[in-house]
Amino acid sequence: MTPTQWKRVSDLFATALELDGDGCAQLLQHEQESVRAELERLLREHQRIGLLDRQILKNTTEDHWTGKTLNGRYRIDRFLARGGAGAVYVASDEQIAGRAVVVKFLERQDPWLKNKFHEEMEALARIEHHGVVGILDAGETADGLPFLVIEYIDGVTLRSEIQNGPMQVARVARLIREIGSAVSAAHDKGVLHRDLKPENIMLEHAGTPAEAVRLIDFGIARVDRPDQETLTHTTRFAGTTPYMAPEQLAGRPQPSSDIYAMGVLAYEMLSGRRPFIAASPVELYEQQRAGVKSDLHRLRPEIPAAAGRMILKQLSFRPETRSATALEAGEQIAAAIEGQLREGWSRRRAISLLAGAGAAGVAGFVWSRASRPFDPADRVIEVVMGTELVEHGFIRDHDIDYRVQYNSDGSALDSIRLMSADQGYYWRPFTKAQAREAQLKGWKLTMEGAVEAGNLWALVDNPRASCRYMAVLTRNPDQTDNAACLVHVAPVRQGVERVLPGPGGARHQLVLAWTPATQGELWVDGTKLITRYAGEAHFRYGHGLEFGTARNHSQRAEGVFWKIRLEIG
Repeated sequence: MTPTQWKRVSDLFATALELDGDGCAQLLQHEQESVRAELERLLREHQRIGLLDRQILKNTTEDHWTGKTLNGRYRIDRFLARGGAGAVYVASDEQIAGRAVVVKFLERQDPWLKNKFHEEMEALARIEHHGVVGILDAGETADGLPFLVIEYIDGVTLRSEIQNGPMQVARVARLIREIGSAVSAAHDKGVLHRDLKPENIMLEHAGTPAEAVRLIDFGIARVDRPDQETLTHTTRFAGTTPYMAPEQLAGRPQPSSDIYAMGVLAYEMLSGRRPFIAASPVELYEQQRAGVKSDLHRLRPEIPAAAGRMILKQLSFRPETRSATALEAGEQIAAAIEGQLREGWSRRRAISLLAGAGAAGVAGFVWSRASRPFDPADRVIEVVMGTELVEHGFIRDHDIDYRVQYNSDGSALDSIRLMSADQGYYWRPFTKAQAREAQLKGWKLTMEGAVEAGNLWALVDNPRASCRYMAVLTRNPDQTDNAACLVHVAPVRQGVERVLPGPGGARHQLVLAWTPATQGELWVDGTKLITRYAGEAHFRYGHGLEFGTARNHSQRAEGVFWKIRLEIG
């Protein structure tokens, strides 16, 4: 739809709301088909939301559960809130010393809402992060009413703090960093929140040194599964309009939509108001397309100009121009607010230099960064699947080749296939700051892959460490798969190995984490298999992050990576 067509839809929307069915039909009869179709969609959504709001208001005084005991365990103490999907109560868990919990009931039989209720169960069950409220129990009442039991958070909402006026700058930096970490943890588990707003962010111990963020209400979250396509799927219009990204308004939410909402939250915490004020979704969309000017520094001179620019980056109309991850967005906004973000070298410019200069250029680039403070944007090194590896500063070594691959229905590039007749790898060096931070605070390496012949591996070879740490996925001669952490690679391969259940060649997620206190730990598909891994001391090159493939009792080495991601600190 062109800007002119969107302007026409916006002009007609307010008028159409005042007309009955016949009047609205007359209004639309001479309009272009695309304008008419979009306006009719918005009117349907407005009617659905309006009817829902009226039903909510009608039922707010009804209280079906206070004083009763649920499933012989949860004594319902008091009504807390009611929304479109049902009612929420505070209860006491009589099996655990009367611990306070939250019980959420689904009271409407709308199929979409029922599906979302079950997705909320799955979303909360998937995520294990201190910044996300935890699920404790789930089930159905005797008459078939679904319910969730969730942690009770003793705190206040972020909304209640914003209502007191613009928040302290240092506090905003800390909170947005915690929000980014929690949202990123959800995204890592395939969960898109879709309704990030101050009402859905609880602050435990608010205003104290122990203040902590807790994300709540995953009632309209989207849960991605390997067997379903989500990149191009149009969903039902859902969310809170002022915090919805342009693509979410159009029914195509993606992880970057939550990052957009983080930009709105940061802007609102610092200024006390939202960046866009619109009377309708169409008007908001047009304002988003036009963009917002950074006036935070003018409103509050103590806010660095870089902070305004970094927040506006997250509010970009185009998802691809926002930060790559929620973790990165939170770190970058926080660093800019604290005056620690250096903007002299953009990542895009650095990547272009790496691509053109080769290994010698990489060495020069690393040397030029040596004296710079640690940039929060450098906490994450990740291969963006479906793109050229050289664009991300990776260097090819030995006999190795790759090709990017489409997903199952051919709608998007989502993985890379590595191939070698012997062995080979790609590596990206650490800056001195990255090496120092990784050795002091630790790191987490995530690889998702399926090995077809030989083995796939990813490793961290920090020049500041005494060993390198390697996670390996191997196809065995009996067609099973092994996961291993190696302690020797020559003359005989040795390490701690575990045979994985299921057929060989399946997709697996390996997470190798290291801290000075725990040493190395390996999780495979969410289960911890190896602890106190001390690393491998041979073939040290200080390469930083490295991944590749090699023969192992096989004629060739080949496999597919869906994810290579290193988080430092």
